[in-house]
Amino acid sequence: MSYDVKQGIVEAANALGMNPLWLTTIISYETAGTFDPRKKGPTTQWGQHEGYIQWGQPQQKEYGVDLSSEEAAIQSQLGADGAIVRYFKARGWKPGMTEAQAYATVNAGSPYKTGATDENNGGAPGTV
Repeated sequence: MSYDVKQGIVEAANALGMNPLWLTTIISYETAGTFDPRKKGPTTQWGQHEGYIQWGQPQQKEYGVDLSSEEAAIQSQLGADGAIVRYFKARGWKPGMTEAQAYATVNAGSPYKTGATDENNGGAPGTV
């Protein structure tokens, strides 16, 4: 993981009022430990999922994820103004929420869906 990626994760986490370790862990899990900003994941009803938090194709467009190059992918997703921050805030994330709520925001689209499962979309059972 390059310094720019680390700094971008810290900036994003700080902008969210989130523990940077939580965001680092989520990105590690969603990219199978590669921290590949263009990592391909499953194909679901939202199309081919890609990127740090496995964006569906509509979400890539909505939040401005640019996967055209590695550098564009890093810069569009991370940092205080990146797609990850915009996504979390739009989905209802508030500073002080829990780690489980951070995972629910990524895997179920809301910090209030901690009891949901992503299994129907190719996720591991009980990951939310």
